[in-house]
Amino acid sequence: MKNTAKNKDQEDDPQQVVVDELKDIKGLLVLLLLKSGATQGEIAKALGTTQPTISKTYPLGDVDPILTRGK
Repeated sequence: MKNTAKNKDQEDDPQQVVVDELKDIKGLLVLLLLKSGATQGEIAKALGTTQPTISKTYPLGDVDPILTRGK
């Protein structure tokens, strides 16, 4: 990421840093849910949004499921 004045201001704003971190955590949790077999529709319902919104916000394409030890 370029170090523009806007990015520098965001880095100096502790609230924005927290918001960015929370967005990253949410994205990782969505990925984990998809890998564990949840559908985008189920995730959308849990988050109070729609499946197309999840698809646009987290364009992950096909996500391989988590392999279990027995396989």
